Amino acid sequence: MTKAQKTSELAEAAQALDHELRRFEELSVRAARVKLNSGKNLEAATEALSRAAESQDRIQAQVRKLVAAVQAARQKQEVDAAALMARAQEIAARRAVFAQVLQRMSGLGQMAKEVQGLLREGPGKLDEVEERMQRVADDAADVGREAQEQEMEDVARQAEALRQQLLAAKNKVALLARKGGA
Repeated sequence: MTKAQKTSELAEAAQALDHELRRFEELSVRAARVKLNSGKNLEAATEALSRAAESQDRIQAQVRKLVAAVQAARQKQEVDAAALMARAQEIAARRAVFAQVLQRMSGLGQMAKEVQGLLREGPGKLDEVEERMQRVADDAADVGREAQEQEMEDVARQAEALRQQLLAAKNKVALLARKGGA
């Protein structure tokens, strides 16, 4: 039997109580139906009453077990709910960290667009373009380190890819600057 199929203590206690209640009902009906017109019938009615009294004692014991099982289930649910709330807080904090790192990544994208704008302005801005590309690449490295420290592998990879693209583009710009200056 797998864990999912295993009957809980609560269900077992409820089933045992239900079984004993049915048994008590049968004994009560039997005791009520016996005609009290002979010694044998009086003996049978007395036996049914005795068994019903024993059943009633078992019912009380089963009720106690059921109450204990309900209390245990409630306590477990409270522990599980507390753990769930702690996990929700952990998730919220993690989402905030992710949002912060992603916002920094977005800022890198904006800085890269600004560099593209400078490139469109012409060759007179190549020194400034190189400098800004280096700054964006350095910032991308910082974001990548932070993402790596925060165990955000996908963001760290994106930051590293951006850094490598910027450095490659910076090298091309440097070659252009040398050709233009030569």
